[in-house]
Amino acid sequence: MKTKMESLDEWVGKLVFPRNLKDFIKEIKGSGTPDEVYREFCFYTDSYRYRIFAIERKNDRNYLGCTATARKSRAGESWSRGNDLADGEFTNETWIRIIESIVRYELVELSKFKQPSSVPPE
Repeated sequence: MKTKMESLDEWVGKLVFPRNLKDFIKEIKGSGTPDEVYREFCFYTDSYRYRIFAIERKNDRNYLGCTATARKSRAGESWSRGNDLADGEFTNETWIRIIESIVRYELVELSKFKQPSSVPPE
């Protein structure tokens, strides 16, 4: 039977398959004791940095969560904006909610521009 962290490795690996995982996603923190394992991953898009937090506890509640932070400050601001994204129990369902929240965060609204039905002659 897989540990939660082995499952997480599999889920993260599917994000970049067949490419090299280390070219896209960096593990920035990892620690462990017999009672608790903690890992933190980071990856980037053009506009945001996403951090995924995972805690596997032997006799307590496990946790999986994600945050998004802007890579660039807005004009006139000296900080980067960010948000908590989906989180919860360390399950595949929470992982799917995290991926869905990242996609929602990345979506941009389509332009309201509409192609004219006819173009006047030159």
